[in-house]
Amino acid sequence: MRIEELHISGKTEFFSSILDGAPFGIIVLDLVGEIQIVNYLARQYLELPYELKDLPGKNIMEFVSEIPQIEEAIGNCFTRGRKPFNLETIPFGGNYLNFKGRLIPDGYLVIIENITRLKEIETDTLHAMIEGQELERKRLAKDIHDGLGPVLSTVKLNLEGTLTELGGKAPHDSITNLQTAIQLIDSMAMEMRTISHSLMPRVLEDFGLVDALESLCNRLDNTNRIKVSFIHSGVNERFDKLLELGLYRISQELLNNALKHSRAQSILIQLIHRADSLMLMVEDDGIGFNPEDIPDDDEGIGLQNIESRAKALGGDFFLDAAEGRGVIATIEIPLNAEDDTDEL
Repeated sequence: MRIEELHISGKTEFFSSILDGAPFGIIVLDLVGEIQIVNYLARQYLELPYELKDLPGKNIMEFVSEIPQIEEAIGNCFTRGRKPFNLETIPFGGNYLNFKGRLIPDGYLVIIENITRLKEIETDTLHAMIEGQELERKRLAKDIHDGLGPVLSTVKLNLEGTLTELGGKAPHDSITNLQTAIQLIDSMAMEMRTISHSLMPRVLEDFGLVDALESLCNRLDNTNRIKVSFIHSGVNERFDKLLELGLYRISQELLNNALKHSRAQSILIQLIHRADSLMLMVEDDGIGFNPEDIPDDDEGIGLQNIESRAKALGGDFFLDAAEGRGVIATIEIPLNAEDDTDEL
């Protein structure tokens, strides 16, 4: 039945009463965007400032200016030709909403689904998974520091004692072998400290994200032929422990990918504190890649881990990549999202 026929037959109120029992919001628009039928949930989700009976005849564009994605999608339907659209996980009014736009005779149907609870379950699951990973990292870091560290120190002391006792009595080759063994132990101890620091960076816990990222970039800049730089803007305070740790792990993953695959001359990390969000950007000038060609190997899994961590923090992960022009990875975390996170 067409919208015009509903009005002529006097069945508009009848259909509105039926739609009020639907488990999602429903809005029926005519060809110029005027509301014809709207149910209670749609009014609630969009925080429409009128009673249900007063909404028919008003243009939907009056009420969606605070939701740019919806304003653009619906606006395009009436200026560039009617087309279906799907918009997922749109934050508004303390909820996460899915919007579907569908064509109907002489009008347009907008369906609004509240997925806030599903989003909370997803976030809780990701938190639990990441917390498990971090606890395992802590355990490994402690085992390395408390277990292997003292053993290596003891072996080195014994070798140095043996070298001192032998003096010049032993053959030159034996002395050289002992000296080489001591040097190898020093190298092993240094590598062990690097691994332990990577697993659970003490500077992050003690001084925060800015100092930790500066330390990470300086360490990589001194050990690689690629120039690794870090700048920050407006970051003058500590953030939630889980937020700082999550962004640090994301930075590690992105740097690792760039060092392994990009063939870049330089990598730049930026941390920017905006009015209502914290943005991390990692940019390289390498060979780039086509995101659609990412295989299901370590690189693909690494990007999935980054996306999972961003979602767990209530944020988004954007990847701007193409063959021949480097990569820009952006993670943006709404600062109000950190209030819902649990400390590890």
